[in-house]
Amino acid sequence: MAVPGTMGRVAFVDLDREEIRIEQPPDEVYLAYLGGYGLGAYFLYRLQKPKVDPLGPENHLGFFTGLLTGTPAITGNRYVVVGKSPKTQTWGDANSGGTFGPRMKAAGFDGVIFRGQAKRPVYLLLENGSARLLPADDWWGKDCVEIDEIVREQYGAEAGSACIGLAGERQQLLAAVINDKGRAAGRSGLGALMGSKRLKALVAVGDMTPSLADRDGLEKSLEEFRRFLRNQDLYKVLHEYGTAGITAGAVATQDCPIKNWAGRPDDFPTAKNISDDAVIAIQRRKYACWRCPIGCGGETEISDGPFKSRTHKPEYETLGSFGAMLLNDNLASINLCNEICNRYGLDTISTGCTIAFAMECFERGIITEADTDGLKLTWGNAEAIVELTRQIAEYRGFGKVLADGAKRAAERIGKGSEEYAMHIAGEEVPMHDPRLNPGIATSYKMDATPARHTQMSAWTIEAEFAPPGLWTEKIERYKYSGKGKAHAVVSNHFHAASAAGMCLFGWSVLPPTAICDCLTHVTGKTFTLEDVLTLGARIATLRIAFNLREGIRNVDLKVPGRILGNPPLPSGPVAGVTVDLDTQVREYLEAMGWDPLTGIPPRAALERVGLEWVIPDLHG
Repeated sequence: MAVPGTMGRVAFVDLDREEIRIEQPPDEVYLAYLGGYGLGAYFLYRLQKPKVDPLGPENHLGFFTGLLTGTPAITGNRYVVVGKSPKTQTWGDANSGGTFGPRMKAAGFDGVIFRGQAKRPVYLLLENGSARLLPADDWWGKDCVEIDEIVREQYGAEAGSACIGLAGERQQLLAAVINDKGRAAGRSGLGALMGSKRLKALVAVGDMTPSLADRDGLEKSLEEFRRFLRNQDLYKVLHEYGTAGITAGAVATQDCPIKNWAGRPDDFPTAKNISDDAVIAIQRRKYACWRCPIGCGGETEISDGPFKSRTHKPEYETLGSFGAMLLNDNLASINLCNEICNRYGLDTISTGCTIAFAMECFERGIITEADTDGLKLTWGNAEAIVELTRQIAEYRGFGKVLADGAKRAAERIGKGSEEYAMHIAGEEVPMHDPRLNPGIATSYKMDATPARHTQMSAWTIEAEFAPPGLWTEKIERYKYSGKGKAHAVVSNHFHAASAAGMCLFGWSVLPPTAICDCLTHVTGKTFTLEDVLTLGARIATLRIAFNLREGIRNVDLKVPGRILGNPPLPSGPVAGVTVDLDTQVREYLEAMGWDPLTGIPPRAALERVGLEWVIPDLHG
């Protein structure tokens, strides 16, 4: 019998041989890694040789749900895509909500791992415990909205799919995996990895449900949690506006980067045009991920004018990357760019940030209209922004230069343009500024997936975003020493919650013991807060071990000086700030028990989190 909360099935798909093997992982593996990128890291580390070509057949691609995914647990609706990142050459993962994760569970599976490369386009059908590879020749060349509609027409309204669009088919490094017509597993370039395998989609069909060890106990806890979250200010903002509700405030405080990280709020005084009420004005209906009481999503429509569109409501990160980063206050153009990215399967963060890089190059004369086929890439030029987004999506014109992100674009352009490409190891830096909340700089550099805003750490305490009561000691933003323990505690707690299938917003608005109670009632095994922190440390350590085995030390990754305030801005909310990242990183490593100079976990640290089997790879 499978661990309660799981379906007890992981499918191993060999695309070369068109063979599928279904296994039930041991109970202790489920309980030690919780699903999600915890279980994904466990399998990929064991199955994959180091230093494989990230777009080659030996790179594995995994889809995993968490122990809480598809259960009544609040925000238990996430799934994750994992693999070696074609963008950064490091561990890669990308998380998404919507309905696909729970539907994958309903189809009878906790995870799927692909290796090899199909001879022709295929999709994988998961249906009530069975798995079949089917031809996708007729699906190849269709966008993500079309695939979603085809799947529902062919397999029923309750069927789910996770697919790539044309960007993934072309193996563009900006490619994402899309479900529900606009929920994106966006980062790490894993849509390109999926395209390299000629895998168009996963389709999930079924009516199976995971068992629960203590349904009554879980429901009692959930009633308490619902009352608790409704009193949280963040819940109220998210429920009314979604993440769009924070855009204007984030620009005003300079949490949101402006003008390719070189600007200040005075450069973008019209941020309210792409925030809260302005976004709700184009929302035609609310949208919630599977059984989520927060309900932060929505569907939007622009029915007239040059930027007609109909898509999911743009999230804060999209509004920041296509708005403040480009000095673009035309919400209709941003909504259309969002639709283009959702249809073609592009990461909106990286696409907007890559266009910001191009605009700064244009401003500085590094590129001209002769390079851009007549496009005037001036700040705030909504028409040019939309056209360049189309060119990237359609892989034509100057869009070909930008199609793999800012790092590769800078390599193609040259002429000193590298200085203006704001990336870490090839991943564009997202929409939270370390000059306001310095702790996030440590996450950007030291998480196994570089430049990841959805990794929680000491910055969530600085920003008052951490679960209430998880860390009670005062932290001063610009006192750089003394944050290491807080970073480790918050980060490890979130690793466990994320691997278990919990949304970061649910994590943030619920008590820190919520994850313990949910795991206990779902699985029947008691989980204390200390247990959860140990689980998170194990998952964090294994993901970092993946990078180290690839020959990559996170301590060596370069963070652009501009992002750290080097040189500092002369005015605005973060004037004069230069982040002391070295101190923060060193003290985080010390708190984790890792070598503070190399970032390598010593034998004792590996043994402490139950990773003795990794020791030979890191220490001979």
